[in-house]
Amino acid sequence: MPVDIKFEGMDELLRKVEELGKKGSRIENTALKTAGEYLAEEMKKEAPVRTGELRDSIKASNAKTKQGQKYVEVGPDETTNWRAKFIEFGTVKMKANPFMSRAYEKNKDKIQEIIAQKLKEGLGL
Repeated sequence: MPVDIKFEGMDELLRKVEELGKKGSRIENTALKTAGEYLAEEMKKEAPVRTGELRDSIKASNAKTKQGQKYVEVGPDETTNWRAKFIEFGTVKMKANPFMSRAYEKNKDKIQEIIAQKLKEGLGL
């Protein structure tokens, strides 16, 4: 149950990254992974803790590509994913505690800044 993030307004930076080919792809992967790791840490702070298993399972994947779009998945691993859905969305007997959504909403501007900064660093800007 990863969080899906899409950013607007970074067209110029992304165009320059694409012009670099493989080197640009590595720069882009690094930027996405760094931002994903930041979000994972923030998500852990919001996660409810009973045993700590759910919190400790939150990770960021390496950069992936689907239909030409690069992304990282951030959230609990397969072992706790099923439980995280109940906590995030609630059940008929349990109120929702949207810890993943809350972490993203609180940090989406910072995530975009991290991506932009890492792209600029990689491009030498």
